[in-house]
Amino acid sequence: MPWMTVNDARLYYETFGMPLPHAVPLVLIHGSTGTGRSDWDVMAPRLARAGYHVIVPDCRGHGQSANPNRSYRFRELAADTAALVRALGFERAHLIGHSNGGNVVLVALLEHPEVVATCIPQAANGYVSQDLIDKEPALFDPDRVTRDAPQWRDDMQALHGPTHGPDYWRDLLRLTVAEIIAEPNYTPADLGRVRRPVLVIQGANDRVNAPGRHAQYLAENIPGAELWLPAGVAHTVHREQPEEWLTRVLDFYQRRG
Repeated sequence: MPWMTVNDARLYYETFGMPLPHAVPLVLIHGSTGTGRSDWDVMAPRLARAGYHVIVPDCRGHGQSANPNRSYRFRELAADTAALVRALGFERAHLIGHSNGGNVVLVALLEHPEVVATCIPQAANGYVSQDLIDKEPALFDPDRVTRDAPQWRDDMQALHGPTHGPDYWRDLLRLTVAEIIAEPNYTPADLGRVRRPVLVIQGANDRVNAPGRHAQYLAENIPGAELWLPAGVAHTVHREQPEEWLTRVLDFYQRRG
């Protein structure tokens, strides 16, 4: 169970598979209010069995990772990701992120391209659409969660409480939603500067991102980006279609990694 201090935050991470000489590792970034293990417990070992050295951190302020600034910013988490790759002795990494983790790897791609070999943002958004501003604050309201989604509350307490305290989940929700309705905000011109292979994934029935056509926005504006929109699938593609997800990801790496 290793830790690494980057950017003044002590981050917890897990690894799967052995690093190989001259091989590029794969870093998996979890979504909002989750942890590396809660999002990637199934896929991390499967990617390792496919021959990859897989690194799965808890983002700062999540799980066992510290949050010294009591903050949640995509740019900060992207900088942590880049710093972790370097601190572990690698020049570059393949990045995969789910949901807000997709936003983190997208920001890393734009702001720290030198450490990115390839990027797979899943259920991510390149800009803040009005529908996110309209619906996300109510969804992330701690009182609503207590009333209508107590299991989510209990899950957050179990994941983050041992490190950050039993009521930290309330702060985490407030910090998270404040960032969701503010960032990222990349223009087509910004995305047009990307020079790394990108595979954009989004479930066609994703209630968070499909209404704003966020995946299409990314794929249409990132040069050479590929797009997979599996029909009948919602927000967590890697859990809802695990076999097809793994096949698509490995094929992408074989062709463009």
